[in-house]
Amino acid sequence: MTTPRGMLDQHANAIIEKLIERATAGDLTALRLCVERIIPRAKPDNGINFELPDGRIDSGDNMFQIANNITKAVADGEMTIEEADKFTDFLRHQRRLIEEAERKKRDEEWKKERGY
Repeated sequence: MTTPRGMLDQHANAIIEKLIERATAGDLTALRLCVERIIPRAKPDNGINFELPDGRIDSGDNMFQIANNITKAVADGEMTIEEADKFTDFLRHQRRLIEEAERKKRDEEWKKERGY
């Protein structure tokens, strides 16, 4: 049994050639379809609506809670896997920045105590 997709696949080249022919002849709908395939519509990056637990994001308990909440948001369809990956990368970066800032602060305090 041939599926509709299979039927279209058999004629894909002819359909695309006809679409290009109509677009170059001035058919605005055909032109729009061609352009949308070449340059897909940009998806606005409106950020991610996600509530963080109170306290520091780099605490073990909070990171555990955040990981669970992200997993639940993906499972519930509130967040895509791509959004979850992007948000997790963002949190990982923020955590590294916090750790680096704390390390620098400790180094400065150590130097100050020793008169450097």
